[in-house]
Amino acid sequence: MIPLTAIPRVSGLTKEAFKEQYLDTSKPVVITDLVDSWPAKEKWTLDFFKENFGHLMVPVFSSKGSQAGKGYMSPDKKMPLKDYISAIQEGATDLRLFLYNIMNDAPELHSDYEVHTIMDGFFKEFPFTFFGGAGSKVAMHYDIDLSHVFLTQFDGRKRVVLFSPEQSKYLYHLPFTVASYIDVDNPDFEKYPALKKVTGYETIIERGDTIFIPSGYWHYIIYLDAGFSMNQRANDSVIKKVQGAVNIATHFVVDKGMNRIFGERWKEIKEEIAEWRANH
Repeated sequence: MIPLTAIPRVSGLTKEAFKEQYLDTSKPVVITDLVDSWPAKEKWTLDFFKENFGHLMVPVFSSKGSQAGKGYMSPDKKMPLKDYISAIQEGATDLRLFLYNIMNDAPELHSDYEVHTIMDGFFKEFPFTFFGGAGSKVAMHYDIDLSHVFLTQFDGRKRVVLFSPEQSKYLYHLPFTVASYIDVDNPDFEKYPALKKVTGYETIIERGDTIFIPSGYWHYIIYLDAGFSMNQRANDSVIKKVQGAVNIATHFVVDKGMNRIFGERWKEIKEEIAEWRANH
């Protein structure tokens, strides 16, 4: 197994203490009371969204979205939010809804939360929500724009596994992507020997918890229950903003374009390069 250290859980964290202990040191932390004053903490549940916003048509993704071909990085379909929530509550689907800014379709929800003030540089325009059923997995990746992520859980529980950017060279990072296909829970040390050098962090977040995922951290997430979360993103570094913009411009265009041209062969090429880099 890959050695994993428990992420600390704290409360009463001041902006100054957060900067000194976690932001400046680029260390993850779970803040248990960051959203205590939000109406959303008690109000937002799967049933609340199903009853009040179930009519919204939402794009849902399955594991097919990462497979080579014309559907690469594309949603499987659109469906009413109420039907999607009913499906994950029944445990009948692996479909996920992610990077969905529901506030664009339901602006009244803005009054239920606030933009965090625990650090500077938050983007007010991108409060993304993430929904999934029990057992759904978020494959290993880091966020392409290199922002710091504050992910708050509102319903259900999630197991979150993190690896620092320094571990990238051992994680079989697929070129021109922000992804890795390694199996965190069942690593194949014979096929991927560099994984023997990897160490990471893990925790379980539940209602009201906010996990701070520093810029560039790899994350692998499993939904332990049907549920959802919302993130807010912050970037107070001009250099990282530029690097993130370059990532978006090159990774997305090159990877998706090459996939359309070469299909499955492009996937094989990326895996071959990732293995060569890590093993050497």
